Amino acid sequence: MKVLVTGGSGLIGSTIVRRLLDIGHDVGVFDIKKTKHQDCDYFDGDITDPDITKNVVKGYDVVIHLAATLGVINTETNPVRTLDTNMGGTKNVLEGCKVHGVKKIIFSSSSEVYGEPTKIPINEIDKPIPITTYGVAKFAAEEYIKAYSRNFDLGYTIFRLFNVYGDEQAVDWVIPEFVSKAIQDQDIIIHGDGSQTRCFCHVSDIANAFTLALEKADGEIINVGNNSEPISIKDLALKIIKLTNSKSKLKFLPFEESKRNRNEIMKRMPDIEKARMKLDYEPVISLEEGIMKVIKKVNSN
Repeated sequence: MKVLVTGGSGLIGSTIVRRLLDIGHDVGVFDIKKTKHQDCDYFDGDITDPDITKNVVKGYDVVIHLAATLGVINTETNPVRTLDTNMGGTKNVLEGCKVHGVKKIIFSSSSEVYGEPTKIPINEIDKPIPITTYGVAKFAAEEYIKAYSRNFDLGYTIFRLFNVYGDEQAVDWVIPEFVSKAIQDQDIIIHGDGSQTRCFCHVSDIANAFTLALEKADGEIINVGNNSEPISIKDLALKIIKLTNSKSKLKFLPFEESKRNRNEIMKRMPDIEKARMKLDYEPVISLEEGIMKVIKKVNSN
């Protein structure tokens, strides 16, 4: 199968690309950053450019669409760019799919579309009420995809991802940041009181879901994550300090003094029964195992 991965040079994308290549697919990467994989086609470009995007899509059976503007602070301080990329860029990808007869798009959406949940765990039937720019843009992109599917016979699977991490992740994301600080015995900054609860999922488990969706779960919106180990941000920091034998101390930054003080979602925990049912998906990397992979990577730098 010929598969194009937009954003294929990022954490999730590069993991998916390696998995696809290993199981024998013909893979292309479309990204503003060159892919590290030598055994696939690379297209340099931005999804906000409609002409380039439309041409790149030609000849592929499936598009895995990951390219997006990311990061809580980045997306909230650059809302126009976030909407242009995450909504407008998705529309450009969909236009390419329509023109060139792509069979299916697999889209990386986010738990951010749910906003602050009224109950835990969060189920796909729960009403999305996004409260962040990123969440609004992702939800709008989902609606674009469903509209194109209805009108142009484009298959789709939409994944709402929950707190992905991995050893290749940039250090400004929470687990690599805490690990880096702990290894250096530096203070670990906690926004608020650290009671925010998350369920972290290793990128290798996320990649598995995308490969399973190539021939499954058409027309579905599915939560993807790992709900076996919910943890508060405070306890996450303490766990990392213990695993690194660090002398780091926790430093609490009140939300009113933090750049994250707007729209902080306090609880995120996915119900992944639909992923199990539709994809035979099961996360296998424990939080401790995943953190140890990050520690090993940071230590090697």
